[in-house]
Amino acid sequence: MLLVMVAFRVDRVASPVYVGRDEALETLAATMRTAIRNGPAVALVAGEAGIGKTRLLTEFTRSLNERNERNERIEPGLLNEPVRVVEGACTEFASSGGEGFAYAPFVAVLRRLAKDGAATASAREYRELTRWFPELGEPSAPDAGERRPRTDIGRPHPHTDPGGPHPHTDTGKHRLYEEVLALIEEAAVRRPLMVIVEDLHWADAASRELFAFLARNLTQPGILLVTTYRPDATRINHLDPLLTELVRGPRTTTLRLPRLGRNDVGRQLAAILGAVPDGPTLDHVYRRSDGNPLFVEALAHAEEGTPDSLRELLLQAPRALPAPARRLLGLASAGGSRIAHRLLEELADESGDGLDALIRVLVDHGLLVPDGDGYTFRHALIRHAVYEDLLPGERARLHARYVEALSTGDAYAELAAHAAAAGDHASALVAAYRAAGQARRSYAYQDQVQMLERVIDWWDRTPGAGARAGVDLGGVRTEAAEACMFSGDYERGVEHATAGLALLDEHRAPERVALLLEHRGRLLHRLNSIGTPDFERALRLLPDDPDDTQRGRVLGVLAMGLLPGSATGQRAFDEALRVGRRTGDATVTVRGLLGRGARHRDLDALVEASALAERLEGYDLLLTVPMYEATLHTRDGEHRRAIDTALAAARRARRFGLGLSRGAALTSYAVRALILTGEWERATALLDEALTQSPPPVQDQVLRSMAGQLALMRGDLRAAEAALVETEDAPHDVSMYHQYRWRPLLALAQGDPERADRLLGRALADPGLAELHGVDSLPVLITGALVQRARGDAHGPAVTARRAELAAMGRVFGVGDDGAYDKALRMCLHALLDDTGWDEVIAAWRELGQPYELAQSLLYGGQAALLGGDRDGGRTLLDEAAKLAATLGAAPLTREIALAAGPAPGTGGLTPRQHDVLALIAEGLSNRRIAERLHISPSTAGVHVSHILAKLGATTRTEAAAIAHRNGLAR
Repeated sequence: MLLVMVAFRVDRVASPVYVGRDEALETLAATMRTAIRNGPAVALVAGEAGIGKTRLLTEFTRSLNERNERNERIEPGLLNEPVRVVEGACTEFASSGGEGFAYAPFVAVLRRLAKDGAATASAREYRELTRWFPELGEPSAPDAGERRPRTDIGRPHPHTDPGGPHPHTDTGKHRLYEEVLALIEEAAVRRPLMVIVEDLHWADAASRELFAFLARNLTQPGILLVTTYRPDATRINHLDPLLTELVRGPRTTTLRLPRLGRNDVGRQLAAILGAVPDGPTLDHVYRRSDGNPLFVEALAHAEEGTPDSLRELLLQAPRALPAPARRLLGLASAGGSRIAHRLLEELADESGDGLDALIRVLVDHGLLVPDGDGYTFRHALIRHAVYEDLLPGERARLHARYVEALSTGDAYAELAAHAAAAGDHASALVAAYRAAGQARRSYAYQDQVQMLERVIDWWDRTPGAGARAGVDLGGVRTEAAEACMFSGDYERGVEHATAGLALLDEHRAPERVALLLEHRGRLLHRLNSIGTPDFERALRLLPDDPDDTQRGRVLGVLAMGLLPGSATGQRAFDEALRVGRRTGDATVTVRGLLGRGARHRDLDALVEASALAERLEGYDLLLTVPMYEATLHTRDGEHRRAIDTALAAARRARRFGLGLSRGAALTSYAVRALILTGEWERATALLDEALTQSPPPVQDQVLRSMAGQLALMRGDLRAAEAALVETEDAPHDVSMYHQYRWRPLLALAQGDPERADRLLGRALADPGLAELHGVDSLPVLITGALVQRARGDAHGPAVTARRAELAAMGRVFGVGDDGAYDKALRMCLHALLDDTGWDEVIAAWRELGQPYELAQSLLYGGQAALLGGDRDGGRTLLDEAAKLAATLGAAPLTREIALAAGPAPGTGGLTPRQHDVLALIAEGLSNRRIAERLHISPSTAGVHVSHILAKLGATTRTEAAAIAHRNGLAR
């Protein structure tokens, strides 16, 4: 064979000397030492394109390798071996919508660990991994009798949705995560391990979730998890929530690589050129590159007339290549950021030594970098420029070659992308559908949705699409709707389900229509609580067979979707339990047990439900049970148990990657109980943390409503109103508890009791209010009683009528709820309406440990005692109320208590509104700011200020503020 070697001058492009990053290298070394000494650590390396993120890790890895060769340890005496480095990269592909393929970086990491023999997996573990990651090898059949995870969903009372991610898929996904976690930790037992995931901004949803899981759950000392990302791409590629979580980690280090200064650019140029550049050259390159190392390299050999376009700048080196090397580079650019040598050899015109010679040219020019068994572009910007420089016909032909080469393998996502780019929609459709199946089996739901939507897009352009794919379009829509439910994209799921229903005939395929209706009902409920009609229609389509498990499943989600106290919901729960018991279907049985537990306050039923859920390994269902348990504990007044139950389950939810769904819901249960026990600072911290995680819409609104509740009790009316406005479009059951209760109280705090009563009237007119448990409906009636107390005798007949209405509703609402909290609420309502029985109410709140409600009741009990002539008794109650309110930071209640105790010396008997104005004067606010806070005009605020000064005998606002502080009237 005649080997023709291509020889030509090679100008050095990359600097052989690494400049300007000594501090970053030392930070990485320190982080590695922390990981060895104190436990796993995470390093986030952030920087713009071309700033040198990969070079930083390359240099750090090189330093570790040099230590390894000298048999040195980065932290002597702690582990037996030098550091091992394994890496993978998130790849960007032009036709894949900007995101990489599912789990791509972790496949590379696991392959490298397996190749190095760093971790040993049992036969079962390896079989499971090859099932999820076909790239690791052929999966074998499961052992006989091997139990597979079962399925389930569930909805707790009162603020979550019916169902959840499919528990089979959910369980399998987290079994996968646990096995990856175990393998990585095993690899670090005897030798420190650095796992690098590059270009996280291109990570698919599944890779992002697995990365977060590892960051949360790694415990083996000696592991450093490192990733690089571009800050400018995080929002576009959905990385912000993950970064928010990561940076809050106790052992996370963030390195932000800045641009190089003039001196460092000079050192880089000198290393590239082999000589120190003169001043004008340095100034020219520094100005043009703006300190970006990649641009410095591109400009190092550029002539004075270098074009301003970055694309043209980056193409100078590729266009200077000989034609064979240039063709090979174009071929590689069509494959994405990385290409395996085996695939390149199959596609290239050259082979053997001739191919190696051309690849060597590309490597020597700094265009490609060897990467394991393949090659990556030294920078993504170079690949983009090369790919965009191809003519349209060249691109199509290159992608067609990829299609031919990939058609015999199982890289279906890549095959679909190449086929689409080549204009072969038939091959693209079939490959995309197969890729969707792969994504589902590896629990990459967003990737599954993406692939199914490509199938839908190409359907009409592909003759015989159904026969080719082996599924009709209705089936594709059904799969897409379900995948959206698992991924959390509920609105898109509703669109797919609705489109699918339009394609199916309920007379010919009633079960398929019922399944789509179930999916849409669950999706709708997660959005706005109107999924019940779909559940009911699905039931009408299914046979009235007591042993039909599909019917039982629909009954379960119907019951969970209805208001928890409704008779229809209870009947559905009961029937679901009967179906589950008769058929032995544990999923349906657990749903029925949840209903029994909620209806009868039966903790034993919930214990049985939890045991069944544990055996099924259905994490979503397993995390539903503690929601019901926390609700029962709250109704029983066992708030501490509710907090402990909810927080323990929330921690478990985060461990299983369900922090944004079940974890957010469980956090809301814990926050509610913390507010009741007066632990407001702890509740606020939990709220702030949960809201930064971008929880699903319903839970986001529940949490924001609770934040508004706290703001109102603390006296921050602006924050309270903002929270109520943000949650105005919340689902109905959320509105009933939060909007109905707190909006009238906000109007009261703003000094408008008549508007408060109008808002109350709208709440009382809602028939759904009576369907809630007493702990949810009775507080709305208590709000009504407080509004009437504020309206007073000025509206005698109207107040009397409203009180009678509230009393009548109180006799109906929550009947049968007999927990300690229910009883205390009912007693409090009657006391507010009749102004009697305060001793019993005070005793009840004291027993329950609810300081805010206790302080309120002490206030009203003290007022009643004063009116009855018991001045000493009244003062004692008011003194205790004042201390409790001050400890809580409940400013409005503190002021109300001070008013009830009578004017202190020097206060001159101010009105309630004047007390509000005085408190704002004490904050140093101007008349205009006071007007904004209290929603009054500046002139009215000025009148109030004048009257306050006169009553206090103060000549200045400063003197009035001093009096306010001295008498405890300031916030």
